[in-house]
Amino acid sequence: MSTRLRWIVPVGLAAGVLGAGGVSAAAAQNGSATPQLSAGRPAEGERPDINGRVDEAIWGRVEPFSAFIQQEPREGEPATERTEVRFLLDRENLYIAVICFDSTPDDILVSESRRDADLDDTDSIQILLDTFNDGQNAFVFGTNPFGIEYDGQVMAEGQAGQSNRGGFNLNWDADWTVRTQMTERGWEAEFAIPLKTLRYNPGQERTWGVNVLRNIRRKNEQVFLSPVPRGYNLHRVSVAGKLNGLSLPARRDLKLLPYVSGAINDEKSLRTDTVRRTGDVGLDVKWGVRADLTLDLTVNTDFAQVEADEQQVNLTRFPLFFPEKRPFFLENAQLFEVGQPRNIDLFFSRRIGLSAAGEPIDIVAGGRLSGKLGGYNVGLLNMQTDAAVNERTGQTLAPANNFTVLRIQREVGRSNFGALFVGRQGVGGRAPASDYNRAYGLDLSWQATTNGRYTAFLARTDSPAAKGGADYAGGTSYTYTNEVWTGGAGYTQVGERFNPEVGFLRRRAYRSVEARTSVRYQPRQWPWIRGFQPHANYTGYLDLQNRLESSQAHWHFFDIRTLSGARFGYVFITGQDRPRRPFTIYQDVSGGRVVVPAGEYAWTWGEFEGNTNRSAPISASLVHKIGSYYDGDYHGWRLTVGLRAGARLLSELEWTRDDIGLPGGRFRNDLLPMKVSYAFTSLASLQGLIQYNKQASTISSNIRLALLNRSGTGFFLVYNDRRDTSPFTPDELLGRSFIVKYTRLFDY
Repeated sequence: MSTRLRWIVPVGLAAGVLGAGGVSAAAAQNGSATPQLSAGRPAEGERPDINGRVDEAIWGRVEPFSAFIQQEPREGEPATERTEVRFLLDRENLYIAVICFDSTPDDILVSESRRDADLDDTDSIQILLDTFNDGQNAFVFGTNPFGIEYDGQVMAEGQAGQSNRGGFNLNWDADWTVRTQMTERGWEAEFAIPLKTLRYNPGQERTWGVNVLRNIRRKNEQVFLSPVPRGYNLHRVSVAGKLNGLSLPARRDLKLLPYVSGAINDEKSLRTDTVRRTGDVGLDVKWGVRADLTLDLTVNTDFAQVEADEQQVNLTRFPLFFPEKRPFFLENAQLFEVGQPRNIDLFFSRRIGLSAAGEPIDIVAGGRLSGKLGGYNVGLLNMQTDAAVNERTGQTLAPANNFTVLRIQREVGRSNFGALFVGRQGVGGRAPASDYNRAYGLDLSWQATTNGRYTAFLARTDSPAAKGGADYAGGTSYTYTNEVWTGGAGYTQVGERFNPEVGFLRRRAYRSVEARTSVRYQPRQWPWIRGFQPHANYTGYLDLQNRLESSQAHWHFFDIRTLSGARFGYVFITGQDRPRRPFTIYQDVSGGRVVVPAGEYAWTWGEFEGNTNRSAPISASLVHKIGSYYDGDYHGWRLTVGLRAGARLLSELEWTRDDIGLPGGRFRNDLLPMKVSYAFTSLASLQGLIQYNKQASTISSNIRLALLNRSGTGFFLVYNDRRDTSPFTPDELLGRSFIVKYTRLFDY
């Protein structure tokens, strides 16, 4: 059988049984009735005053929903504190009012003040809106008593899989309003969400899926409007309640987001004049072509306000993954994902507008069309980058490139299948002949049973013969999850010449098998224990001749979460590796290197993991490792201390140390990042990230002042600084920049 047929047959068989998937929301709730709600309709010209206190007559005419049910700590029991939620809908906005009654309002805990901050360690509310009522996709809007804006997109019920990751995109920033107040009743919130911010099917008597999660932090209690089984979270869209009788107008939406920026850069690595002053303007356009389809356009794109990457230490022979942080690429990012998370990504947007070293490459223009069309999820992305040239030598660092991504996906119940195309084409005089790369992918995510999900993908890349020509990759996995147990297994294969240049590939020419299992248990006889969750996973890699290349296993048999929010446990890490050639595991700025020779290696280390209550004013976490690594010894730790003064001032200091002794030499590396954030209001903050890296002998700083207005737009001041701490270079300052940027939202 040919290589192509060996891949196509198993994936084709899996696709043939697609139609058997999907269950009703009621069945997913073990037969419990799905909550049915309705939205009030204000009189013509009447609307609530969004001030954070639910006391107007307009709200009094709306029947509240208050029968919230616990998931934690006592699954299925009524909430210990009353919560009321009300909905109003007019031709322009969906209004939501929430009263979080509290028997002891002085004990309400507020520990976050940044936009999109984690809502797990603070009293909070999250609202899920399934605007297509498809049981898979949704928008989430949330806040806490400080009034922060928290929003994101759910796709495929937020489930992680081997082919269709689904997941939750927290980086989606919408244009909406929320206000909160602490009152004698507890705390209250009012939301105004413009309909043009959402996607939906217009018409009369429409139904949306809806769920609400309230977190009562001091009790570690999570309660839901529509019960969610333990083992799942708010993103389990298929168990949401129903918001009925909605009258939804056709969506008209046009947003213009122009920006102007100026920068002073002092780069000491240049031998000519080191100081450059630049200014720039650009424009982003968002057009709601239809109620369910959006076109985004960008000209002269700039990401100066985006926070810096957090540095990592690489102790392997494989590349590190750095996540995308640029807003334009993060919106609807889940739709374009095919492959295996952080191992095989057919499309990885950091390949556009960033060099391999993370340096910006100018984006001339681009566009993205995404949404629903004729029952399909569709996405089209095209971006044009400029050539990158070394200003000192004139050497071409990267030619101009055009990038195209095309995605189509069909949903069937809680299952889906689709296809992806990714192309890169070198253009312009600096591009060599036949400079292209193309990737093609098919993926499937089948909800085989209420709790079981099967995923698969098949991919091919095409490159010029000089770069390897064509080859294939693919994989399949099955995951089962219920209230007590999670288990799964998978298989992946990557060809020797498989080369997704606009993606991320951690390694090639291998076959891998993986298995994972986890058990969740809450012992009622020990009320201080919130959960006991032992788990284990194993991944083995073989070459294409079925010889063991490497393996890694995580044996976490002791893992306890306490009612206060603390966690502690002990894990054993086992590993094997068989490098075919020597590789450098450590190199410092003085030129010193530690090399691991070719050979066969096996190791084990023990690891304590624990953290105190993260919502406390002072918190700490510790990961301590001791054992062996390759053919040497390993001692390391990661200590994190968090300090909080109210909700406004948050700081975190981390110290990661790796102390490794090998026959080829001993090395010790320290990485110390420090994060500090002060919130003047829920939309105005000063943030700093300072990082010391002993291996690179550098201290880097990224300081950002953000004065936001709407939808993440506003005024930004950014200062970046890199300094050398080694005695081998004459200059301490390596480079610095000062950036001013202003962006404004015009909404029509």
